[in-house]
Amino acid sequence: MNHGRQFLTPGVTALAPAIWGSTYLATAEWLPPDRPLLATTVRALPSGVILLLVSRVLPKGEWLWRSLVLGTLNIGAFNLLLFVAAYRLPGGVAAMIMSVQPMIVLILAALLIGDRIRPVHALACALGAAGVVLLVSKGSAALDTVGVAAGLGGAACMATGITFTKRWGRPEGVGLLPFTGWQLLAGGLVSLPFTLAVEGLPGSLTGTNVFGFAYLIVLGAVISYALWFRGIEQLPALAVSFLALGSPVVATVLGIAFEDESFSAPQTAGIVAVLVAVVLAQPRPAEPRARTPREQNSWRAVMSVQQRKRSSSAVRGWIGVAAITASLFVFLTTELMPVGLLTPLSESLDISVGTAGLMVTAQGVAAGLGVPFIVAWTRRVNRRLLLSALLAVLALGNLVTAVSPNYPLILATRLCMGFASGVFWAIGVSMAMRIVPERHASRAAAVVMSGISIATVVGIPLGTVVEAHTSWRTTFGIWAGLSLLVFLAVAAVIPSLPSQNAVSVREVFGLPVRNGQLRTVLLIVVFFVLGHFGAYTFVRPYLEDEAGAGSTFITVVLIIFGVGGAIGNFVAGYTAGRSLRGTFVVGLVGLLAALLLLRGIGDAESGAVAALVLWGLSFGAVQLSQVNMTLAAAPDTFEAAMSLNTMAYNTCIALGALFGGLFVDHTGVTSVIWFGVILAAASLLLRLATGWKQETPARPVPEDDQDDRLAPTA
Repeated sequence: MNHGRQFLTPGVTALAPAIWGSTYLATAEWLPPDRPLLATTVRALPSGVILLLVSRVLPKGEWLWRSLVLGTLNIGAFNLLLFVAAYRLPGGVAAMIMSVQPMIVLILAALLIGDRIRPVHALACALGAAGVVLLVSKGSAALDTVGVAAGLGGAACMATGITFTKRWGRPEGVGLLPFTGWQLLAGGLVSLPFTLAVEGLPGSLTGTNVFGFAYLIVLGAVISYALWFRGIEQLPALAVSFLALGSPVVATVLGIAFEDESFSAPQTAGIVAVLVAVVLAQPRPAEPRARTPREQNSWRAVMSVQQRKRSSSAVRGWIGVAAITASLFVFLTTELMPVGLLTPLSESLDISVGTAGLMVTAQGVAAGLGVPFIVAWTRRVNRRLLLSALLAVLALGNLVTAVSPNYPLILATRLCMGFASGVFWAIGVSMAMRIVPERHASRAAAVVMSGISIATVVGIPLGTVVEAHTSWRTTFGIWAGLSLLVFLAVAAVIPSLPSQNAVSVREVFGLPVRNGQLRTVLLIVVFFVLGHFGAYTFVRPYLEDEAGAGSTFITVVLIIFGVGGAIGNFVAGYTAGRSLRGTFVVGLVGLLAALLLLRGIGDAESGAVAALVLWGLSFGAVQLSQVNMTLAAAPDTFEAAMSLNTMAYNTCIALGALFGGLFVDHTGVTSVIWFGVILAAASLLLRLATGWKQETPARPVPEDDQDDRLAPTA
């Protein structure tokens, strides 16, 4: 790649997000109000028809369904969510929320394409997101929950679309315009039924509306998407994703121009940060040129049959990891969702809010106390069958909750669901690590554990949004359907996994007695969980008292915490394999620093944001590390050891909240921060004082057929 092409290709590709940046203004000024579905369909469908009429090339074979998938991700679903966000949020806020998509691409490209994650990429992600926050954030901007969810969904669609477009390439012999037309047509057809069913067609259009739609068709679809797909072909996926940050830059500039305002110092700094992030993400001249789709097809043609089988098996393994991650999502969101539904639940069932809160407590206690016994009793059950049974219990439990006539039945159902949830925590990570190549075991664990952050961020708000538009019973009914879908996915994609750890109940509880390293790990986990959750449970009252924060700010900062946790989890998936002890120690040091920062500068909103970002990143790293430490301490009895870990973890969550509440009630809310500092420091000192020989996590031994299938060739 020569220097001219190095800057020419990104520059041309950047025109697409620049055009999309004007979409926010065009939506507000030129299009009919409150018709996001119509705008989505009219933008895509005529554009696709025009390009197909010009090119006269139709997709064939596997590209029939691939075009539908790419069209849905890149066009249909993405544009729908984009317009919903644009209608319900200020343009800058919508752009700020969707700026998280490079972080998603960073993870997906590593998993699906094999791109390496370099420190400069993580720095670019952080710098780009910070730049967009500086660029478009306004203290008075109100956040609409549906708009925020649409923005996050749009970011996920764009990230997934970029990754799969890069992975699949373009069919040989097919030009760029028909390839673009396929996706535009598919995206338009996907959104058309929703448009007709929900909004219908407008009775009349003004000349301004016609001009706005023409602008979206010609510039916002045909030209911009052709440039975008060309850029995806010629640039790394992450580099392309960062170019999308040009959209909020253009949106801000146009907003300021039309509102007759001037740039503030933070906005100027934000533009500079975004530009630096884009430059950092671009490929260096010394790097080899990315293969074109034709070259990729030629390369695949000469692969040996054995290599093809191994690649296919690895892909199936990662699909299985995704199914296990989805299982974690439905388990954890089911557990947390009542937190956002306590008021309507209590009113409907004629009970107090505190009594309704026992739904969460009952499931958490059952998950912790029952897991060692159930894991031991099911020690000879195939793990795929066991996970399918657990998901069936979850789906049935959510359905019973949705139709239950009284609260005692709901509480009993939640206890049963808690037992299922606890067993999943004991076996889920081990299953993920067994179905991927050995060198990716830690990464698979990181992917599954990142579901904790996703579920924590999404679970409560999503349940609240659904309940606001329907009812709490409908919400649990929807979650029953989601659980059923995940059940079908697990049954379809997870390979047979015979149990490897035949351990009785007596042996489970005897493990810490015989295994001193496991005993130390459990003690470290106890201190860490008590300290973290003792402080985190009272973050909201702390921010309200010390920083005078409102509910909107607290919601946003907790979302940032969750996103940071997911990133910390994923980064630790790489570093833990090299130095497990170092990853855990660095994570705990970061957690301590975050608590001290929160105590020192948390009285200002900017200080609170900085502290919560560091806290989330550190928590994600420590969370994954403690699982790998359990594996390293008891590789031959990992599931049994994880059942003890789960029991200790869930019990300490409850105790941490209890002890923290006592401190808050008797000595004030600031004391809970020192409570967290002391216990986290105790966990750190205990880890530093133990010198274990095995510094990288072991891996559950795979079945013989998996060894043959996934072993590297000589």
